[in-house]
Amino acid sequence: MQRATTSLDAIEDAAVLAEPVCDDHGQLLLPAGTQLTDSLVASLRKRGVQTVVVAAAPVPPEPAMDPLARQARVDARMKHLFRHALSTGHVNPLLHMVSRYRLEDPQ
Repeated sequence: MQRATTSLDAIEDAAVLAEPVCDDHGQLLLPAGTQLTDSLVASLRKRGVQTVVVAAAPVPPEPAMDPLARQARVDARMKHLFRHALSTGHVNPLLHMVSRYRLEDPQ
């Protein structure tokens, strides 16, 4: 489970505590796994709590792209980025290096 420390002002709806919340004296206010509501956030605020650690939703992996579609996407982006050099007829070695870099498998 991924965790993120966040301020009470930035709590999203249905956020779940990843760690217990204790007051300044170490007394347990809310256990880990508690789903935060507006009233619970208001209560924590009254007790001086400023931040909590919540469970962060995992970022889904980007779907694999067809190699030909990926090549076309990179080519289109390179043509846009290097449009001035290409319009003057200069072949820029940097264009080829960046294209190769963008097409490499990041793994």
